[in-house]
Amino acid sequence: MEKQEVVKTEAEGLLSKLINEYTLEVTESNGAFQIVIKTEEAPTIIGRHGETIRAIQKILEVILYKKLQESVHVLINVNDYREKQQERLEYMAGQYADKVTESRQPENVFHLSSYERRIIHQYITTNYPELASYSEGEGRDRKLIIDLKENAPAGATETV
Repeated sequence: MEKQEVVKTEAEGLLSKLINEYTLEVTESNGAFQIVIKTEEAPTIIGRHGETIRAIQKILEVILYKKLQESVHVLINVNDYREKQQERLEYMAGQYADKVTESRQPENVFHLSSYERRIIHQYITTNYPELASYSEGEGRDRKLIIDLKENAPAGATETV
């Protein structure tokens, strides 16, 4: 069975345990599988602040690793949640960037997933060349810092 079919079959198996009605489409891009789900039961899959959707992704990746004996990256998108999330994060990044530019003081952004930090970092890098964004801390205490490039610590890496 082709990898994409295995991903679809396993995703459907997991989803059928959580929700009743949905459509599912799987595509592959750059070695990652995009799983697009359309359903009226989106809140059940997305969860609070996207926690459930991230958990489902991880569980599916573990199932696929066990089945295929290799690491498989998946990104689940429910009812265009990812696009809406990106818009919200870019708006938020713009607000923080304007505040940093005006106050000339760094801003800390807490409680973001690595995916969310990456979106904000890319937005800052693309739209605010005078600013730097970088992360500090570990695990749940990891935070994204937006600051003027001139104020950023020496050797600060602009990573998620």
